[in-house]
Amino acid sequence: MEGPRSPYKEEQQEIIDFLDHNLRDHVDWSLKDEYPTVFENNNSYNVKIIKKDDKILSHAVTKVHIVKTPVGIFKVAAIGSVCTDKNHRNQGLSRKVLEASIEAARNHGCDFAILWSDLYDFYKKLGFEAAGREHSWLLDKKFEIEPHQLKIIKGKNISGEALLRLYTHHTVGVVRTPRDYQRFLEIPNSNIYTAWDQNNQLKAYAVEGKGADLAGYIHEWGGNLSHLFPLLNYALEDQQKPLRLITPEHSLNLNKKLTEKGYSHHQGFLGLIKILIPQNLMSKVKRHARALGIDDFIFEYQEGFFYIGTVDNLFKTDSEIDLTRLIFGPSKASQIYNFDSKTKETLETCLPIPMWMWGWDSI
Repeated sequence: MEGPRSPYKEEQQEIIDFLDHNLRDHVDWSLKDEYPTVFENNNSYNVKIIKKDDKILSHAVTKVHIVKTPVGIFKVAAIGSVCTDKNHRNQGLSRKVLEASIEAARNHGCDFAILWSDLYDFYKKLGFEAAGREHSWLLDKKFEIEPHQLKIIKGKNISGEALLRLYTHHTVGVVRTPRDYQRFLEIPNSNIYTAWDQNNQLKAYAVEGKGADLAGYIHEWGGNLSHLFPLLNYALEDQQKPLRLITPEHSLNLNKKLTEKGYSHHQGFLGLIKILIPQNLMSKVKRHARALGIDDFIFEYQEGFFYIGTVDNLFKTDSEIDLTRLIFGPSKASQIYNFDSKTKETLETCLPIPMWMWGWDSI
């Protein structure tokens, strides 16, 4: 058995064929079309495979994202397309390619890894924890809106630069380029809705669907609410069925408006998260606390233990689960330890941090 290892250049098509056979045999497009920035040649070193007798048995791929937040810049390893040949399962091969991917991400200096899966028990054994926060809103009725002069279009004939300009208004998100957007717009089985003003300036956008995933979910959106709500009405009318809108916890105004308008929602997790370099991650949070004027704040990693709190009220733990859920949510400081009121207030001013990845960033 050979690997886990990164593939050779001549193995690229073999990998795609393996993944299409095992993961996309029910559709008429390739997995590489769904994840155009993941399965590029310049990301091949982030692929891990195991082979035997010149045949691929198991696979995982990582896409390293740079995520901009008010807390700081984070380097994040998104892991996906974890797949083992059906005739070679239950031999620990998926675990091996995952462990190799995790170690490579740590060597790349990634603060944490994230993946999306419903196989919670399997990934928990590898140190992943369901964390972060997201809202899934059921849009089962149109918004009540004022008359508008927007021109709303369904279609993919949009410049990456225009989308990027609106996207950068978000306070949290993966750093992207116009070229990334041009690749994303090619993803099959997705609907792109855009709203334009009388000067032909893009004012809002919304994306539903992503290949075999996220059907019926608006997973990318942007623009002021006065422009976004008419756009969502257009999408509802076009699809003639309820849609779901995914929003981050820190979209306070939008979440408040949706609540006021009576839309129901489900609160879930951002993904399965594993902290890779705790000292780096904790130091970024600590710097953010100091920038907020909070000096009496201990948030450190030493010799396998995490120290959280203040000089007078310090919590010591070796639980990565507690740390993960505290940093990213959904836990609050008071839920992991009986802090005094002052320490609780200090911690909950800084934590959980705003963290988010949009639908096009998931793999």
